[in-house]
Amino acid sequence: MDPRVSVIVPVYNCRPSLELTVRSVLEQTMPPGAVELIAVDDASTDGSGEELERLAAGHPHVTVLRHATGSGGPGRPRNTGLDAAAGEYVFFLDADDHLGPEALARCVAMADENGTDVVVPKYVGVGRRVNRALFERTVPFTTIHDAVPNLYGSLTALKLYRRRMLDEHGIRFPERVLSGEDQIFAVRAYFEAKGVSVLADYDCYYWVDRSDGTSALQVGGAPARDYFPEIDKLLAYVTERTEPGPVRDRLLRRHFAYEVFSRFDRRYPSFDDTERRDTKEGARALVRRYAGHGALKDLSPYNRVLAHLLRSGHDGLVDELARVHAEQQPPIVVDGRRTYHAYPGFFRAAELAIPDEMFLSGQPLRASGTVTAVRWDAGYLAVDGHARAERVDERAQRVELALRERGGEREYRVPFDPYPLPPAAGRGAAAPAAAAPRLRTAMIDLGTVADGGPLPAGRWDAHAVVSLQGVVAETRLLRPRPDGPRPDGAGEDPAAPGARVAAVAAGPPVVTPYFTPHAGGLALLVGRTGGAAPPVEGATVHPAGPGRRRLAAGIATALPGADRVEVRVLLGRRHGDEVRAVAAAVAADGPERRRITAELPLEDLPEGIWDVSYEISVAGGTVRFRAPAAPEAAAAPDAVRTKKGNLSLVRAAPARGGRLRVLRRLLGRA
Repeated sequence: MDPRVSVIVPVYNCRPSLELTVRSVLEQTMPPGAVELIAVDDASTDGSGEELERLAAGHPHVTVLRHATGSGGPGRPRNTGLDAAAGEYVFFLDADDHLGPEALARCVAMADENGTDVVVPKYVGVGRRVNRALFERTVPFTTIHDAVPNLYGSLTALKLYRRRMLDEHGIRFPERVLSGEDQIFAVRAYFEAKGVSVLADYDCYYWVDRSDGTSALQVGGAPARDYFPEIDKLLAYVTERTEPGPVRDRLLRRHFAYEVFSRFDRRYPSFDDTERRDTKEGARALVRRYAGHGALKDLSPYNRVLAHLLRSGHDGLVDELARVHAEQQPPIVVDGRRTYHAYPGFFRAAELAIPDEMFLSGQPLRASGTVTAVRWDAGYLAVDGHARAERVDERAQRVELALRERGGEREYRVPFDPYPLPPAAGRGAAAPAAAAPRLRTAMIDLGTVADGGPLPAGRWDAHAVVSLQGVVAETRLLRPRPDGPRPDGAGEDPAAPGARVAAVAAGPPVVTPYFTPHAGGLALLVGRTGGAAPPVEGATVHPAGPGRRRLAAGIATALPGADRVEVRVLLGRRHGDEVRAVAAAVAADGPERRRITAELPLEDLPEGIWDVSYEISVAGGTVRFRAPAAPEAAAAPDAVRTKKGNLSLVRAAPARGGRLRVLRRLLGRA
């Protein structure tokens, strides 16, 4: 019985990974004999061939083929394996990688059920990135002409193919190309296939990045003189198989981005003169032949400017643009609600006359926001930090701090910088962004921030909103990451200040700033304490005449206006429902503190333990706290500082001093 699947593994100097690769094929859940493994050693020098022979021993469905001389790329060993394959399907697996146990069974079932000739298995990156967008959902049947899913998001050959389709159309790998052979094979298979399936609901293929930074079969890539003629064939094939229009433009656009302009990445300036010349000549021929307006649309500004310079024959400027691109990201200019990547020396250079649309960015502005300090300042909540749109002249930016209701739709803003910014550069000029972001401060008046009124109760997350001529960029305000760069002006990690009594639109009048546990985003809890320490100082108790005690304490407030604070001291009898209330006198004691005093009628209280609390009212909202005790409060007659640090009073008959000492001792342990 012929096998259902032939797994073809090209091998070159991959000995450490071979056992896992081979075992993952032998342990597939398909019936015995349904899978054959064909491993082709491309003249390895590290003993990979001998290791394959050892692994194949005792397994009749494992075949090891060996080349006497190496080819330098995976094309030839894959073709050797393909010519020897007997399976209805073939699956290409690299020798660094391995399969999930059900991978082949699921791929074959998908092809059988849907009549498709290619199945794209879900890839799992191991130390490398994979195209997750392609695997958002399983797609039983699609073709290369469908925009979704984007099959061109995966042009690797690491898939399941119906062998008859490959043989009928003579689809094989180019054998003298050190890079690009996967794309040439995969594109032809996509076009000739009656249908393609995308299997996204199982982790099929574990795609491993080598720890030494090299691929399984090669180091480097093909020289330009060999590479570009093969890419020319690929683009010619795509053009022949498609009509002018959106499909052709979409496919060619992908090839220009990944197969053509990728050769001008940050490695290009290090090429020797011959390689740079051959790269420009090869790319120029493809641009002039295939790169119409539709194919260039939606490419990066760098790629579009490259295409313009190549088409115009400005070889020296190509080298200079590649150098500038390799050294730093270009500044961004906002003009008329459009954003441009303003490459210095190229953007709006009169002598070059490169159209602005070549520099037009298709991506939104990116903003960054870092909190360096959060503090209470004269009744305001002050937030210091860096907030800006990246790569844009900061002098042109308007920055606001936005408080957004978590789980709701309300939002309130305050300026991030209470002082005028310096004048911006001339309209449309490519003024470079400052090397170090400026420190900004937002002063939040919690009593007026909500359209002139107090901030409503709830949880509010802090964001930075950056505006430039109607273009907006947004980001959460985060404290610096422990392992990340620290902006200028950032010292130790900012700590959230304590809670404050403040005017609140509804609920208890308390505001507690905090940082979220995982992301470290600045947030405000309004109207509840959330387990934070109450905004009151430890109380002291002193005699105030026979049978009376004077309580003195402070309240931390955030009330820059003339809001009135009312306080009652509540005495609650332990193990009972009786509560006595005493009005406290409240006096201003600086911009962030109210001093309270109250005379407590101890002689009027029945014998027992009385716990002290505060009832604080601001603008119609009321909150209650247990009263913390100052350390010296325990030395006062009748006053006890409990184990949790709160204040209680002990009332006992005068003749029973022993009883009083016992009560104080027991309460101190509570």
